[in-house]
Amino acid sequence: MDVTTTASVGRRRLLAFRFIAGVLGSLLALTYLAYTLPALTDDKEKVHSFHNFGPLPVWILLLALPLVTLAIRPSDVVALRIAWAVAIANVIAPLFGQDFISGTYFIVPVAVIVLTILAPTRSELLRFGSPNIAMLSLAIIAALPAIVYAWHNARIMLQGDPATDMTGHWKNHHWSGVAIAPLALVLAGIAVSFRQDGDRMWVWLVGISAMLFGVAGIVFADDLVYPSSIGTLWGIGVLFAGIVYIVVGEVTGKERTA
Repeated sequence: MDVTTTASVGRRRLLAFRFIAGVLGSLLALTYLAYTLPALTDDKEKVHSFHNFGPLPVWILLLALPLVTLAIRPSDVVALRIAWAVAIANVIAPLFGQDFISGTYFIVPVAVIVLTILAPTRSELLRFGSPNIAMLSLAIIAALPAIVYAWHNARIMLQGDPATDMTGHWKNHHWSGVAIAPLALVLAGIAVSFRQDGDRMWVWLVGISAMLFGVAGIVFADDLVYPSSIGTLWGIGVLFAGIVYIVVGEVTGKERTA
């Protein structure tokens, strides 16, 4: 598939696709880490710990890494689908919080649209095969609490004014930002449940991202200290769901290749 797909695309288009994907993925990873890490050392920033570290696996493992992967392996349609999952979450949550433009959340969807236009796999993007019912069911079950959590947090954006905010939560659009994470996890889980050859890495990364979101809830459990935290109980549940997603993917993956 690699050779056939990339051979049918013009050299300049392929180079542009690889360049944009690689640069965007690298910049995203570096800027998000630079933005997040001060919460580990700066006492004033620790109140933002869950807002920063909760969504971290989504931005790094489910957006930056797929983009870099596409720069290296342009024919990886699963990576493009995962990028779209995060892009769609970047539309839904900010629409809940009415800060799609002011929070600059439009950047990710626009970037993914541009990449899709250039992508050698754009014709395959919506050619889903039969889903893995167990993996799809897990993602759909997770959708309800994810939507409730996203709605509740994103709507808090309407309770403050970013221009006069002294806490940093509204000024930095933390409420809608953290709301993106569970939606992206669910959408990525759905996308990857439509199994493709060579998608094992993405099954693991979706599961690990869910596990890390759960771990962040456990580590930063007190929502009075760390606003938006999902807490210990939900954290354990999300951690377990991520493990189950990987296990199901591994078992069914072996069945498919048997």
